[in-house]
Amino acid sequence: MFEYRIEAEPEQAFPHLPPSSAVRERYAHLFGQEPEIDPRSKVLFDRLIGTLALLLVLPLLCAIIAAHALIAAFLPEQRGSLLVSYNAVSKGVTFRKYKFRVVMQAHIDSSAAASGDWHAYSAEWNPACHTHLGRFLKRFYLDELPQLLNVAFGQMSLVGPRPLADHHYRRDILQGNVHRKLLKAGLFGPSQALKGTERYGNQEDEYRYLDAVKKMSPLGLLRCDIRLICIGLLRVAQGKGL
Repeated sequence: MFEYRIEAEPEQAFPHLPPSSAVRERYAHLFGQEPEIDPRSKVLFDRLIGTLALLLVLPLLCAIIAAHALIAAFLPEQRGSLLVSYNAVSKGVTFRKYKFRVVMQAHIDSSAAASGDWHAYSAEWNPACHTHLGRFLKRFYLDELPQLLNVAFGQMSLVGPRPLADHHYRRDILQGNVHRKLLKAGLFGPSQALKGTERYGNQEDEYRYLDAVKKMSPLGLLRCDIRLICIGLLRVAQGKGL
C-alpha cells in the first residue's frame, strides 16, 4: 500500500483555512445542516451548459490529444496515459475526478494511481516533473477540462467549492468547514475565483455562496453562477497556473 506522510505534501495542495470566528457567527445558521436536494434550476443549468461546453471545447480536446500523441512519438519519457483520475468528494459522495496528466509517468506511483489515491500525482506541484504538454496545460488550467465529464455525469456542478481528494475532504471537515458537505463540488466557484490572490484559502466567500444557494431566487442564483464562471474564465486567460 502506498504510504505518504501528510507533512510531506506540498503546501499548495491544501490552502484551505478553517472557518474564522466571524464566519461562524455570520453564517451560524449553515452549520449543523444536512445536505439537501440541489435546486432544480441549478441542475438544469449544469446539464445544459455543461453539455454545450463539452461540445464547444471538443476541438480543443482533440488538439490536446493530438499534441500529446505527437510529443510522445518523439520523446519516450513523455509517454503515458493522457487522462488520469483519483478519488475526490462532492457533497459527501466519493467519485473519480478526471484530469489531464501533467507529470511524467516516471513520477507517478502506479499502485497508488490504481487505487485512486491522490498522492500518486502529488509531483504535479513540482514544475521539474511536468511533461512539456503538462506545463502548458497546468499554466492555463486546461488539465481540469475533463471535469466537464464529471459535470455531465452529475457528479459535479459548474459552480461550487473546489473538489478535494478524499483525504483532503476529511481534513477540511475535521477543521470545521461544512460547505463541501452541503454543496456539490464545482469546476468554477468562489475558491477558484480567488486563485492568485491573498484571499485564496479564506472561507468567507465559500460560505457567502452557500448562503446564496440557500436563499437566492433561481434567477438570482443563475446570475451569481454566471458571474463566477466569468471570473474563473478570466483566471484561465491570465495563465497564472503553476
